[in-house]
Amino acid sequence: MATIIRVDGTEENLEDLSLESLQKAVGGYIEIVQTNDGRLIVLDEEGKLKDKPVNSKATALTRGIVCDWDLTVGDVVIASHRELD
Repeated sequence: MATIIRVDGTEENLEDLSLESLQKAVGGYIEIVQTNDGRLIVLDEEGKLKDKPVNSKATALTRGIVCDWDLTVGDVVIASHRELD
């Protein structure tokens, strides 16, 4: 099951993975990034422009994918390829 990881560190299961539900969960247009372990992270593609706070848990999962110093901001959704297919 997909999981929302909020900036405050709390997690919540997400069953509805429609585009509208994902946009609501992350608070904007979605961008999908693959983690090093093959999971997918759905995030707000404009999160940094909106000055959203850093999501420490999500940053740990994305560290090194683009570059080692990049930060992931805002609430994110973690899902498998199968769930988002």
